Amino acid sequence: MNYSIVKKELKSNFDKFLKPLGYKSKVDSQGCQFEIIDKEQLFFIGYGVRNYIDEFKTGCYIGITIVKIAKIQQFILEENSTSGLRGTLGSGMADYFNVVNYNYHIKTQHDIELWMQIVKRFYNEYAVPFFEKYNSVSAIDKLLNDDPSKRVKYSDDLAWRIIKGLIAARLNNNPRYHEIKAYYSNEVEAKLPGHFMYAKCRKVIEFLENHTREELVKLSTQA
Repeated sequence: MNYSIVKKELKSNFDKFLKPLGYKSKVDSQGCQFEIIDKEQLFFIGYGVRNYIDEFKTGCYIGITIVKIAKIQQFILEENSTSGLRGTLGSGMADYFNVVNYNYHIKTQHDIELWMQIVKRFYNEYAVPFFEKYNSVSAIDKLLNDDPSKRVKYSDDLAWRIIKGLIAARLNNNPRYHEIKAYYSNEVEAKLPGHFMYAKCRKVIEFLENHTREELVKLSTQA
């Protein structure tokens, strides 16, 4: 099998599985992402495929974008709107199998058939419960902010966890917001000075301090 055939076969098989569920595809040079979006959330599942001499390696990832959180983040940080809204949480087969840097190896058509069985099991057993559990602002607030010191594998970059956590807490009218903000502010000052994300975190903290929740809600619903 060559690279173009493997990519074509994977795309065809994913289309047959996901399009009847309502997903639309976005192809790139190394794989494909499938998305379902409504006014409140965007759910996505995708894969990449890489060529290694006599075999191909692939994997599958998932993610969810909470539109209100992403829109506020995009506005504050002046992110390019044409590139789409940034994901809120992400996971993948490495978490599902509890294997670091999980890869599936493809050499034959039969390998692709076995791979699709794994993908369907991953989707039904892991992706669907993930989407159902974390599909709201309040769920994100709870996950990221109930214990800000606890690592969250679905949001393992400290700076982005701080940004998303603070926006979620403010939108959700979390009564512990000032306590959460103080903790995250200390984390920024202790761990991020000199990092390119330092200014982004400070900008989000200051913006949220100077805007009411009502203003944020209005901002989050703008087109």
